[in-house]
This record gives sequence, structure tokens and C-alpha cells, in this order.
Amino acid sequence: MNVATFEASVSYNDMVGSVSADNADPSSISHWLDKRNLRNSPDELVFGITLSFGQNHGEEIVNPVRVVFLLITGENIATLTKKINGGQVPLQVRRIETVMTFPEFFSLFKQFSLTLSPNQNKHTTKGILEGVKYQYED
Repeated sequence: MNVATFEASVSYNDMVGSVSADNADPSSISHWLDKRNLRNSPDELVFGITLSFGQNHGEEIVNPVRVVFLLITGENIATLTKKINGGQVPLQVRRIETVMTFPEFFSLFKQFSLTLSPNQNKHTTKGILEGVKYQYED
């Protein structure tokens, strides 16, 4: 049995940030998994996704990248939150690792926003600009 922490991390974490996404309704993540027979049942819900690629030396990434889906059966956001807040971790998940192209991955989302800024402290995952107001001229 393996145990991992759900967080983004690379060798030096020079830049860190956050991501927000809205599911694409017709091509939802669950639909994508179902088309590939990767979900065991409709009760199995996606509660985590990671996308990562290894060493890149300034080249355009055209090859598929690694995507991991974490699925949990018999839970919803409320029950999962209660377990986490109650210290009932590690959570039991089913981990599906696959590869996807960037266009294929982003087709799963109606909207997608990513922020990155320099890491203010190598022990956090919050970039120095995260949540900070800024002004600019057009």
C-alpha cells in the first residue's frame, strides 16, 4: 500500500501558485474515463487530478504528459470533508495513471485558470503574488 500527499511539487519549486477549472459539460472528466472503461461504476467519483511532465529544456511539449486521476467510491464532498477534518487520513482512493496530450486534457474543462509566481518560502505552496491586488496600465 502506497501513501502520497496531494500537492504539486517539482525539484526546486521556483514558482508556485493555484489552479481553478470548470468542468466541460459534454466532455466531462467522468465521461472521458467512462469512454475508456477506466471507471468501475458511476458511484466512483473523481476527487483529484494531477498533470505533470519531467525534464523540459525549453522545447514545445508535443508528446503526451502524465495525468493521474484519484477516484473515491461512496463519498461526496461533505462526507469527504468530514473525514479529512476528523483526521481520517490517509484516504483510500483508486489511482488511475494515464497519458494525455495537452489539447485532450484541456478539452475536459470549460474554463481553466492557472497562476504562478515566485515561491516566497520553499516550505509553502503559495506564490508571493497569490491573492495580492495589483494595478497596471493598458
